[in-house]
Formats: sequence, structure tokens, C-alpha cells
Amino acid sequence: MFFRKLQFLRSLQWRLVVIFVLVSLALMITVSISLNYFMEAVYYEDFKNRIDKGFESWGIGDNPTGSEIIGDLKGNYSDISLFMVRDYVTYAVIDKRSNDILYSSDNLFDEDTDKFIEEILNSKNFLSALAGKDVNEGRAIHSNDRVFFDYARGKGNYILYFRFYKDEWGVVINSFNNIIQNAFVIAVILSLIFGYLLSKTITVPIVNLMHKARNIAQGDFTQMAEVKSEDEIGKLTRTFNYMAKELKNTLNEISKEKNKIETILNYMTDGVIAFNIDGEVVHANPASKLMLGLDEFNMNFNEFSSRFDLGITIEEMLYLEIFSTKEANLSFDNKYIQIYFALSTDEQRKAEGIIAVLHDITVQQKLDNMRREFVANVSHELRTPLTSIKSYSETLMDGALDDPETAHRFLEVINSEADRMTRLVKDLLQLSRLENEQLQWNIQSFSFDSLIRSSVEKIELSAKEKGQIIECFSIGDKPQVLADKDRIEQVILNVLTNAIKYTPEGGKIVVYVGKMYSDAYVKVVDSGIGIPEEDIKRVFERFYRVDKARSREMGGTGLGLSIAKEIVEAHKGSISITSQLGKGTEVTVRLPIYYDEQASKEDVIES
Repeated sequence: MFFRKLQFLRSLQWRLVVIFVLVSLALMITVSISLNYFMEAVYYEDFKNRIDKGFESWGIGDNPTGSEIIGDLKGNYSDISLFMVRDYVTYAVIDKRSNDILYSSDNLFDEDTDKFIEEILNSKNFLSALAGKDVNEGRAIHSNDRVFFDYARGKGNYILYFRFYKDEWGVVINSFNNIIQNAFVIAVILSLIFGYLLSKTITVPIVNLMHKARNIAQGDFTQMAEVKSEDEIGKLTRTFNYMAKELKNTLNEISKEKNKIETILNYMTDGVIAFNIDGEVVHANPASKLMLGLDEFNMNFNEFSSRFDLGITIEEMLYLEIFSTKEANLSFDNKYIQIYFALSTDEQRKAEGIIAVLHDITVQQKLDNMRREFVANVSHELRTPLTSIKSYSETLMDGALDDPETAHRFLEVINSEADRMTRLVKDLLQLSRLENEQLQWNIQSFSFDSLIRSSVEKIELSAKEKGQIIECFSIGDKPQVLADKDRIEQVILNVLTNAIKYTPEGGKIVVYVGKMYSDAYVKVVDSGIGIPEEDIKRVFERFYRVDKARSREMGGTGLGLSIAKEIVEAHKGSISITSQLGKGTEVTVRLPIYYDEQASKEDVIES
């Protein structure tokens, strides 16, 4: 808690400086204490050695009297060994036999004899000498605010007890401590300076890496740190550069994959909408917006479901987990859309959102409708003649055969309806073979102009019977085509027959045949009833009739134009219709012009 309050210690650099200073202080304190003990030991050893040296050179006998010892101590011994008796070196002579102090140079002896005697009797060194042992400990003893070392040696019946007060070496040690204190201050200052400089060698590269890491986090992956050393910082820098390089490569790969996915989503035909766990839209590809008729998709999941009446909420999908997948169908503006909903999950299979996939089934739905309509039309087309045949045959069986005239008329109706069914079945089989590419083609080159004129001549009588005028004009060159002549004639006759059927009596039909670019064309223009604009795009559908009742009266099956379209397109041509209701219709058939006599006939028909 204390260090947290010191703001500057939040910096690694200043922490290192403080550690460096503390280590320096600890070292200086340790050295100071060690030197103090060392100085005391040196002075004590010198004190003891001088006493021992005095004993060795002492000329007094082994059993001197107390007076002799005292007198010699005051004379030669103290001068030689103790450099004269001073205040900080004292001695005393004690009689072993009576423990009486015969003499003492210590002031304490005069000031407080009892205390002095008590201290001597408690001295381990004195007791050792009293026991005849030469064992002295260099232990500091405190007395009257003074510190001293003591030393004791026996001499005959007497013990010489010495004290060395700290006054002398204390002055030296205090001076030394003052030097140490000054050194502390200098050491702290130098520690701060060198600690700061040394810490910068560690923190500057780290700060540099931190800035570069921040730049990388902001998307700049070009950051590379300079390696300035071979130590751990250098290794860290190399590792950082390797990480930056690998991160850049990894993100590039992710970006590539993301771009691929975005490209796929943007150009796929199915719509994809992603919602997060809160129901907010995360992504909606262009196909989904196009299908839904939206410029921008800015609805959440529940709004989307409510707007298109899908009957599902995000709570049901995510929280209640009623559905892991769900399918819904949507129809509006003549569109049919199938929607699949699925949960998106993480590695622990915990829901993270919802993915909606939209599939446009409009074409499929229309094809299904066309198939149903086709089946209904075929059933209807067959039911009408079958009903007529059944009713007339039952009438004949009920007695109409007895009336030859009635029977003949009924049989003609039955025969006509049978022919009608035969034509219908024949057209259906032909259309089926065309669609399944099972029809055999008799490919040959022929004059397109001649075929058109021949076809006009064949139906000219039918036109005259209705009082219609039919004319044929050749424009420009008369090209050759390579095709199945009979099938192309079937197409032209169907177009001409329709023109006659739907042109009133006294009307006019004009046929133009010629060449346009690389195609031979025939254009049939009539002044008939015309086709409503909304029906033009459906005239090539099977069984589709603009006027169903009138078409059946004229004997049509409703398959002629469907067959014509299949035949023309099989020859790599085209057929188109333009019309105005009440003014007439224009039908144009185009076929590729045949130039090369050596061209393969199989090239004409689509494979």
C-alpha cells in the first residue's frame, strides 16, 4: 500500500533506481559495521599484544611481591608496553589469596571502589586468570557510560588486570564513521546517477517496444525495433520483431480470407444476413437487400421478423433455444423467398448470433406453377374431346345408330375429336423430344427465300378463303441456310397459319424475307387482332392462348409457338414477336446464314 501511494515508483525505471540505491546503502552499512568491528578487533589485539610483550620482557621474578609488581608496573613495564599509563589504559593488581586490590590506576577505583571490585569479580577474563587459565575474550564492556576491553594475567600470587577504554580508538572510529557518512551521501548521489543511467539501458528499449506495440495495436504492422544488445533485452527485441512479423502475416492471411468471404457474400446469388446476440444487424450482403427490395438493411432481428411476418423472435432462437434452425417462406411483389435461420456459436457452442440465408425461389415457384398449369391444361385439352366422344358414342349406343343421318353426323364429330387428340399428343411428343434433344434432324443447305415462298403458296388458298391479301417480298440477297428443311418449314407454316387465323376477313398479311448481317430472316406482318402487351411475353408458353375459346374453335392445340421456338433455337436462331392490340402482330424468325460448304452439319444443332 505504501509503494502504491508513491506515484514515481509505478515507473520501472525509478524502481530500478531505488533498488540500486538501497543495494548501495545496504552495502555501505555492511562495510561500515564490518570496519567498526575490525577496528575494535585491531585495537584489542594491539592492546593484548603489548601486554603479552611486556610480560615476556619483564625482568621481575616468577614470585614477586605485590610491592615489586606495583613498582615495576609504574616504571619500566608501563613505559615499554603501555606507552605510559594514560586515562584510556588502566591496570590493577589483585591478590589471588585474598582477592584484595593492592593497587589500581583506574579512576573508578577511587570514585566507586565497590562497583569497581564488583565489575572485576564479574569479568570472565579475571575469573579465567584466577583459575590459572590464559583465556581472554575481546568483549566490549560498558561501565559508567564508558566502553572498555579488559585483559587479565597471573603473575605468581597476583593477577594483573588491565582495562583499555574506547576513548582513543573511539575517536578514530568516529572520524572513520564521519568519513563513511560522507561516503554514504556520495554513494547515494552516485547510485542515483548510475542507477538512473543503468536503468535507462533497460527501460528505454522496453518503452520503445511499448510504443511500437501500441502502434501495432492501432494497425501499423511495419513496426520493427532495433536490436542494440545481445542480452535479455536484445532477445526480447528479437522476439518482439518476430511476433510483429508473424502477427502481420497472420492478419494478412485473415484479411485475405475476410476479403474472399466478403467477395463471395457480395456476389453470391443467395442473400445472407447476420445478426449479433442482441439482434442488431452485423452484415447484409447485396443479394439480401435486392431480394427484400431494400436500399439499406437497418432493422434488428425482431423488426425484420415483424415487418415480413415471419413469426419468430430472437428470444426464441437464442434464449429459450426452442429452435436451433428454422425455415420460413416469404412472398411479396410476385417474389417467393425461402429463409433459413441458424444459430452461430463459439468454440463452446454458446450462441453468438443468428445467420439468415435467403434463397430466391421465384423461378422455381413459377416453374412449379407452370407445371401445374401445364397438367391442368393437358387435362382440360384432353377432357373436352373425350367428353364429346363419350357423349356421342353413348348417344349412338342408345339408338342413334338406327338413324343413318344422325349416326353419320355423330361419327364425324367423334372422328374430329379423335383427330384433335391425335394432334395434341403428337405435338406433346414432338415438344418433349425437342426439349430432351431426342429428335432426329435432317440437316441440309437450302435457299431460305425459296422455302418462304413455297410456304406462302401452301397457305395462300386458306387466306383467299377469308378474303385476305397475302404478299411476299424478297429484300436484298437470297441467303442459304443449313438446317432441317422440314422443321423450318413447320415453323414458317405455323407462323403464317396463326397470322391467317387471327387476321379478320379482308385483312392483309405481308411477308418479308432477306438478309441482315449474318442472319437470314423472315418477317410476317399481319393486320389482325393483335396481342395485349402483358400477354406477349407468355405466347411461347405451352398451352397459352390469348383467346382460349377462339383458339380451340380454330383447332389449335396451344403448342405451336412453343414447338416453333424450340426448333428455331435448336438451329441457333431466334424468334420474336411484337404486337399492338387491335392493330396487328409482327413475327420475326432469324437463322444463321450458311457460307461454308464444308461446314459440319452437326455444328448447326446445339449440342
